[in-house]
Amino acid sequence: MLLLSVICLVLIDGTMEERTLTISEIRRHLKRLNKPAVTSIKGEDGDIIDCVDIYMQPALDHPLLKNHTIQKRPSNSNRQKITSLKPLEQLWQKSGSCPEGTIPIRRTQKADVLRAGSLEGYGMKAASAGLESAVMKVNGINHGAAAYITIWSIIVEPGESSTSSIFVGREGKPDLLNCGWIVSSKLYGDNATRLYGYFDSVNGGCYDLKCPGFVQTNNQIAFGGALSPVSTYNGEQRVLHVKIHKDLTNDHWWLDINFITIGYWPSSLLNSMADESDLVHWGGQVYNSVPGGVHTSTLMGSGSFPSEGFNKSSLVAGIVFLDKLNSEMPPSKYSMVATRPKCYDISGKTDYTKGLGYFFYYGGPGGPGCDE
Repeated sequence: MLLLSVICLVLIDGTMEERTLTISEIRRHLKRLNKPAVTSIKGEDGDIIDCVDIYMQPALDHPLLKNHTIQKRPSNSNRQKITSLKPLEQLWQKSGSCPEGTIPIRRTQKADVLRAGSLEGYGMKAASAGLESAVMKVNGINHGAAAYITIWSIIVEPGESSTSSIFVGREGKPDLLNCGWIVSSKLYGDNATRLYGYFDSVNGGCYDLKCPGFVQTNNQIAFGGALSPVSTYNGEQRVLHVKIHKDLTNDHWWLDINFITIGYWPSSLLNSMADESDLVHWGGQVYNSVPGGVHTSTLMGSGSFPSEGFNKSSLVAGIVFLDKLNSEMPPSKYSMVATRPKCYDISGKTDYTKGLGYFFYYGGPGGPGCDE
């Protein structure tokens, strides 16, 4: 019998080593990742969305969640904001919908795992050495944050990524929550703009639902699902509203997308964030796979600098953080941080007359020589 195999990197005693993985090992890994589906939907972009029983979702495989009771909504859900913002549109939704009692999960394929280079590294963030950012930063005790983020289709170099998101975490601690849109050929296999969520902690972490952690309660939105339509340069703008908020009653960190509750990260997984956070970032981040070499041409935001302004540069607006009472407050003390402003920059303003509140433009084209 012919034994098929591939060369991958694996983590052995804290060190990455190269070894041969058999196809059967990869298949077992995929079986652990992909839960049995009640039904499956094939999107027009080729993605397969499995509608998985809510009580069979990956989160419940986590050792700390073995006896977890799923909370279907935040304790303060009756106070959720009423909005005219359209529900999030994803390509797979054109081909079907998941029934009540299930959640949509983008199916992991063999090619997805092979691109990661290792079984253990699949679904994890890239090394911090290559990260460049343009963000608004607020330090101080908080219970989350929210904002509107314009959605763009952009070019990202192979093996790299570009994100536009909200980050909530603890200064100097591993615990963090992150959500927004991403373009990552390494993670998803193409240059589509996709919704993503990410968490990290001493108890594990990953993108989307690629490991046990996030408890999804919504049957309409899929992490990793392609977003369409997106904003057009000097034309119609499409936005994503993200809110990460602490429930003071059940202690979970909940996620709302376009004012619809998607699910939560249990506080039992986030040691230093069991009660609160003390750091929030809004903005963009690029992973440059060759830091110190010729600068990447991966775009951030829309790919336009903040100086181009509305309908052209990428926008984050309606910026608020949640105080100790979970009231939404505009930031009074903040910093604008661009690690390479000649490549990717940020410029903040306040304009309540247009309903933008605190907002900023950010991003840029990168490219060879941009940081000279």
